[in-house]
Amino acid sequence: VYQSLENLSIERRFVTLTDRQVHYRISGEGPPLLLLHQSPTSSAEMATTIEYFADEFTVIAPDTPGFGLSDYRKGTPSDITIYAQMVKEFIDALGLSELCIYGFHTGAIIGAEMARLYPDLCKAVVVNGLWVADKDEVDLILQHYTEWFEPTPEGSQMPWIWSRLRDQLIFFPWFLKEEKHRMSHDLPSSELKQPFVLDLLRTTEQAQTAYRAAFLYPSKERVQEINTPTFLLNYQGDPIGDHPQRLEITPDCVQIELLSDPQAVEARAREIFREFSLATITIKPEAVVMPEKAVRLKGFVHTSFGPLFYCQEVDQSSVSEETNRTVVFLHDFATSSNATIEIAKYCESVHRKIFIDLPGHGETGPTHLGDYQPQTMAKMLAEGLMQLNLGPIHLVSMGMSNSIAVALSQIDALQVQQLTLIDPWCPNASEMNAMRDHYAPDLTPSEYGEHLMRGWYFARDSELYFPWYDTKNANALKREPEIEPQKTHARAVDALKAGTELKRVAKDLIGYDVEANLRDIIVNTKVYAWTGNGREKYAERIHRAISGSKLYYLPENRSQWSINLSE
Repeated sequence: VYQSLENLSIERRFVTLTDRQVHYRISGEGPPLLLLHQSPTSSAEMATTIEYFADEFTVIAPDTPGFGLSDYRKGTPSDITIYAQMVKEFIDALGLSELCIYGFHTGAIIGAEMARLYPDLCKAVVVNGLWVADKDEVDLILQHYTEWFEPTPEGSQMPWIWSRLRDQLIFFPWFLKEEKHRMSHDLPSSELKQPFVLDLLRTTEQAQTAYRAAFLYPSKERVQEINTPTFLLNYQGDPIGDHPQRLEITPDCVQIELLSDPQAVEARAREIFREFSLATITIKPEAVVMPEKAVRLKGFVHTSFGPLFYCQEVDQSSVSEETNRTVVFLHDFATSSNATIEIAKYCESVHRKIFIDLPGHGETGPTHLGDYQPQTMAKMLAEGLMQLNLGPIHLVSMGMSNSIAVALSQIDALQVQQLTLIDPWCPNASEMNAMRDHYAPDLTPSEYGEHLMRGWYFARDSELYFPWYDTKNANALKREPEIEPQKTHARAVDALKAGTELKRVAKDLIGYDVEANLRDIIVNTKVYAWTGNGREKYAERIHRAISGSKLYYLPENRSQWSINLSE
């Protein structure tokens, strides 16, 4: 089960393989236990299960390739054997030689295949949700189950996405909306459905090969070849709970049990893992070795307020006295590091770039911070950045994050040498009062998914008006809007990831008087106003308040930007 705010005991890490990164959650101490999630979710769905087992085991829960934050391997065929081999690569990278496995639905089928392929590795495998079907069933499923959406200029993909996930919780398969295909359980609340939607939005159409691979798995033949203790556990009410009974032949090492509910499955699994688990292990955080050419790697640093997500881009081939600096990019309100990665394209060559997802945003998500005041967020960011051993840094902020950048520049331990504030915010008292309660859209999950359209309109209308919700002609932006369907959809997804936290962030950031701290800035500062974006007066106001700062005007068309980061 997803958790709205994960326990600090669950760490989030990446393993970097030759052609991809694998994101995983890890918690607990003891013998290693691998958890494999269903499609189209991620290890986030297993947060409660991770905590359940972490009191006795070292629980490791990777995201399947193409789901969550794990990279998709281009050209992956619809073959569970390949997915099992990719999981084995991940396990090898962790240095594990023996473990137990718990898999659910797609993860269960991958687990079953691992039991078949790697009997020496797998001490015991719990398969919760084995798919066993004849050809006609499989053909019908494959015709419709992995249907995908295409962003449109009107945002019509949003209602489809909500309906698709909602129907999956009512019918199995979701596209057969008949009484005989209806499942016998209560529909979860909108708040519980929302994480499923976000995980669907994180994945891609190409990654749905995992679904196809699971449905194509020849269970009847493959199960007969298993030679390691394997337990086909299902619970009453699971739409495929009776599937293991369809197996015609099972070896002695394979047991089938139908239990009362998911909690009974987990309790039985704990008994099994206690019986078969071996020695306690220690998995150390990965030491990333950067390749020679430019590459972008994802990572988390763990702070006392929760994990902080970042992307790191290093170009070893371009190191010189002029470019050998570290630049940390802070994104705008309701966006993510994806936005600043775009902005970095307009900056001259820099050796090392760090792109942060701010607290309450992107993959950092909700945190254990008490508020989202600039100084509070700066405290969490500073704690994380200092773990990266960056040395002197140059801060680049976009939009509303300028107040956080100012707060960071006043933390001596960070060694901030320069500030670059792009399209910064600096509202006066009346503007603060007008916007602090209205600027963030209401993204509270609603029964029929209306909040997805609110997120989409926020993303679209932010390109048309400032402020976006006050759609008078006088507030129309003078620049060309960037409202291509794919870009609007991506911005809407960023806003939806932040969700209800946006209201809190807006009140604390917009309601903060950044101007009062500007006169205390002693580092070299450049201010860039974005012509036609409706906030040029804010940039000018900041320039006047910071002694010795320089003011520049960026063209309306972002493709024509050129941002000089040299001092």
